[in-house]
Amino acid sequence: MIWPFNRKNTTETGAEHYIRDAAIADARAVVEFKHRLWRDIYADFKDAAFFETAEATIAEQVKFWQSRIRGGETIWLAEDLRGAIVGTIHATESLSDQTAEFAELYGLEQLCEIRFFYLSDAAEDTNVAATLIQHAVGDRPALAWLSGDMPLVDTVLREAGLEPLGKAVHPTTEPWQGVPRQAMVRR
Repeated sequence: MIWPFNRKNTTETGAEHYIRDAAIADARAVVEFKHRLWRDIYADFKDAAFFETAEATIAEQVKFWQSRIRGGETIWLAEDLRGAIVGTIHATESLSDQTAEFAELYGLEQLCEIRFFYLSDAAEDTNVAATLIQHAVGDRPALAWLSGDMPLVDTVLREAGLEPLGKAVHPTTEPWQGVPRQAMVRR
């Protein structure tokens, strides 16, 4: 007898999503999820060549994130009951050059930088986003760079206490030329 999988039902715990840290084997799924979302997030800002160039580096990105996970960095995943990723976040206390300069300019200390935070439409009207933020940064001061068309991420960041700080940054060089980035900060 075959038991059909009813994906509209929750588990015995009532959960519809699971949050977990990514394993090395998840790196490809994380990178591919990001690229699927980029096609929506940056559709109004970038042409097809941008996406093709970025997607041509998927294999290298997978190796990069596998080495980061192997080295102890954490990527948090939210998955639905079928194991499909609906959200992912990575945060670190090791600031990127751009963030370090920004933090110094505004006198921000002891920040946790949200390096990436992606949510699919399936995460809307759930607690997935808030749970991902809680796992990645907790209640610590944090900074995220909001770019492209990400209304769900914008809303969730604001609900988590992050607010726009400073003017939007307008990169003048490729690949990000034409995509303004706004710092969102929680002190």
